[in-house]
Amino acid sequence: MTTDMTVSQGRAALSAVTARAEFGGETTYLTKHGHRAAAVVPAASAELLEQLEDLIDARSVEIALANLDSGKDERVPFIRRSGANPA
Repeated sequence: MTTDMTVSQGRAALSAVTARAEFGGETTYLTKHGHRAAAVVPAASAELLEQLEDLIDARSVEIALANLDSGKDERVPFIRRSGANPA
């Protein structure tokens, strides 16, 4: 089940919103100016998304390395632009 509510409503009901996510598996979308800005989701859902992102990233790295090994792609040196902020 999913619910939409404004950020202000979510702030006022944070304890209930997190309980519904934790114990009921509910996703609550928080809206700002009529559009979805964020979501409170069950931790298991967020963890699954992170695992999927890691798998996609790992596969992308495998493909890039295979392309380098096969000569399909070539290494491009990193050159810092002058004036760049080395944060």
